[in-house]
Amino acid sequence: MADNFSEYQLAKTKRKAIILSILIAGLGQMYVGNFTRGAVIFISALAILFFSYLILNVFEFIPPLIFYILQIFDAGREYNKRRYYPVQGNIICMDCDWSNSTFSEFCTKCGHRIQNTCTNCNNLNITGVSFCGKCGKTLST
Repeated sequence: MADNFSEYQLAKTKRKAIILSILIAGLGQMYVGNFTRGAVIFISALAILFFSYLILNVFEFIPPLIFYILQIFDAGREYNKRRYYPVQGNIICMDCDWSNSTFSEFCTKCGHRIQNTCTNCNNLNITGVSFCGKCGKTLST
């Protein structure tokens, strides 16, 4: 049994989130880690489908279809949110989606740089930010 939990983490991808959201409304949101949002979307989809049928007395597909398409896009947006602001303080590699420790300067799976060191205070900052999170100095690219 491995000591490092991250070896067992599966790389979550935007494509998987969207495909799961296509199969069942809200499942993509649950896949990326937002269980509450996924459950609300699933229940809302059922409610819209039911009330659309009840109120219109015919099985009207337009309101449920619009909601269904919007929740697919929402799954992709939710993935992007979780990717740039990862849960539990881990840093996600922008190249391979691997979860890395906050102390890593390079990805432990693919070797790409995930953090830059500030020249002023030696603080590690996520690659892509413009200013140091500790001293506020402009970071060189």
